[in-house]
Amino acid sequence: MSRAAQNLLLVLIGAAVLWITLGSGEYVNYVRPGFRFLLVPAAVALLALGAAGVRRDRRAAGDTDGNAAGNAAGGDHGHDHSRGPRVAWLLCLPVLAVFLIAPPALGSFTAARDAGRTAPPPSAPSGGFHALPRTGPPTPLTMGEFIGRAFEAQTGDPARFQGVPVRLTGFVTPGAEGERGWRVTRLKIACCAGDAVPFPVLVRGLPRPPDDAWVQVVGVWQPPPAGRRATEVQALHGRSLRRIKKPANPYE
Repeated sequence: MSRAAQNLLLVLIGAAVLWITLGSGEYVNYVRPGFRFLLVPAAVALLALGAAGVRRDRRAAGDTDGNAAGNAAGGDHGHDHSRGPRVAWLLCLPVLAVFLIAPPALGSFTAARDAGRTAPPPSAPSGGFHALPRTGPPTPLTMGEFIGRAFEAQTGDPARFQGVPVRLTGFVTPGAEGERGWRVTRLKIACCAGDAVPFPVLVRGLPRPPDDAWVQVVGVWQPPPAGRRATEVQALHGRSLRRIKKPANPYE
């Protein structure tokens, strides 16, 4: 790969990062939304470096052509050190993939593979979770808050959360072996998709949609039967189910 091609690759990478950040918005499939303010300057820097390199090479091309005859007369040792191995062109494939077939957000495959690495229950706020209404429309909760409230009720006073209608949003994943029901899951990321950890909730009483389908599930927390040990995956007794489009931000 020549130096000119390397500079062109920098331009392509910068353009790809700008496209997924400002154009398609697909950068949220890979990193947290707040990283947008870091990706844009990085992409601009890559574009500037690549463009400067291309311009420099064009200027140097004139000098190279002018000295070509002298190099031939003075002898040439037979190869050009400005070129690298041709296999280096494979570096262009990930860039083309971003433009043509950008990888989607992580889904049920990742959640099922990491089923034994579920996130610990989120801690309650300093003042504790506030009480939720037991009548009226269901309260929308993040998966993390639902799991945190359920864990608090399971290890404290179950009556605080029993019978409270809630609405959860996530994608469908199969239940673990021996589980009765299926799971609605949301992946939580601290930085990027590489550190994603699943937040699953077991859904009972509703038919299972296809894997990876995004749904909103309305139901109430279902505590474990009396005398049973605390469950690691919290359960929801479903009342209704609605298929939805993937949210703009697929992670928590």
